[in-house]
Amino acid sequence: MRTLESGYLYDLEFRMHAHHGWSVSRILLTCTVVLGLSLTALATAPSTASAQDDGTVVSEEYKTKVTMPEGWEKASGNEKAIAVFTHTGTQSQIEVVPTKLMTPDVAEVFFSTFYKTLKESNFKQEKQDDATYGTYKGKETTYSFDHSGITLKVHVFSFVKDTTAWLVVGYWQDSEQEKVAAAFKSTIESMTIE
Repeated sequence: MRTLESGYLYDLEFRMHAHHGWSVSRILLTCTVVLGLSLTALATAPSTASAQDDGTVVSEEYKTKVTMPEGWEKASGNEKAIAVFTHTGTQSQIEVVPTKLMTPDVAEVFFSTFYKTLKESNFKQEKQDDATYGTYKGKETTYSFDHSGITLKVHVFSFVKDTTAWLVVGYWQDSEQEKVAAAFKSTIESMTIE
């Protein structure tokens, strides 16, 4: 199955079935592609951000700074994200994805469409609650994706600041929850938005 989105060709069938069986990295790749396609359908132009030597990622366009969690590495893969961090030991990933809105009142439509796309891609919504991280108030939604005996958790913190919708998306194995949840929290709390 080939899907053309925003000028990029994703060969999902090859990525998902290239080798016998599924590994955590292939499941993460599959989730990355699904999340990337969800964001491609919703977001506008690709984001640009520069990485600093101190582990901070700066986006001039969104007037934002995000600090990488300790023990994590900068990564690439989602052109809509201003920051992508990966943890080699757990194969976990955290992305910070902003989208400019015409007006703040369309944020609910944006978020609803994103969540609907995940559900349609066989992610099971486990819970959704109001959440506050530092000065940011929004919704935290947890999804799970099961395959070949591995459960992947996808955590999404969504909030609006001025006329920008923000998605902080973290995905990791269920067994890594305690190790990775603190990094997810610190990523959000480290964000400085002017």
